[in-house]
Amino acid sequence: MLDKGHEMKAETFYIGQEFEDTYPEMADLWCHANNAHIIQIGTKYIIVSNESMPLPTKEDIKLFRANAYLLEVDPITAHISRLRDEEQTEEIKQEIEDLIAERSEKVLEIKAQFPYPEEEIVENKDEDTDSI
Repeated sequence: MLDKGHEMKAETFYIGQEFEDTYPEMADLWCHANNAHIIQIGTKYIIVSNESMPLPTKEDIKLFRANAYLLEVDPITAHISRLRDEEQTEEIKQEIEDLIAERSEKVLEIKAQFPYPEEEIVENKDEDTDSI
């Protein structure tokens, strides 16, 4: 069962990883970007490799990143926006600063979790490949 409220760091997903009862939504996105899928055996969910499936394209990875940003980054951005509408006390300013740092960390995690294929990065090094 997909668990939309469960958060997990990007680097914790791997082939063979097991989850009991539920699995985090980010694990599903990780699987799509890493040629894998999740199977259910009893109450366990296990990440397994898609041996015969092609690797995702740069366009696929852009979509995976966009979905991950929607799930992980956009709620933080919305919270920052709401706080900016309030009276700017020192406490509010500090909370905004903390949220901006958290958002930046999430963006780096997502980029690490859904890297562009190396050949695409080398060929397009002068282009803005991190726009999504």
